[in-house]
Amino acid sequence: MKKTPIGHVACPVCDFPDAQVKEDKNSHAYIHCTDCNAQTFTRNEFRNGKLRARMRAVTVAVTGDTVTVTAPVPAMAPPPAADKAPPVKKPGGWFQPLLAQG
Repeated sequence: MKKTPIGHVACPVCDFPDAQVKEDKNSHAYIHCTDCNAQTFTRNEFRNGKLRARMRAVTVAVTGDTVTVTAPVPAMAPPPAADKAPPVKKPGGWFQPLLAQG
């Protein structure tokens, strides 16, 4: 049986902004990411409440015989970072201080 999403939230694994929040057989919310296919479950009422509080709910409007489901607008991705110079690698390594001791 296909579960319908009740909301959307950012994926904790890959940061995909529109991972779906669904309900399991015990009415606990869980995250299913369609991008990386990860599933993150809540195992108690405290975590269930926290997830439901931070999700963007899917709204359903019923008019006559028509059902309209409106998903939230995905968050805009931040602009790409400016080009930065690569970090300067220090000579030696983790063993250099050991060699210096003697």
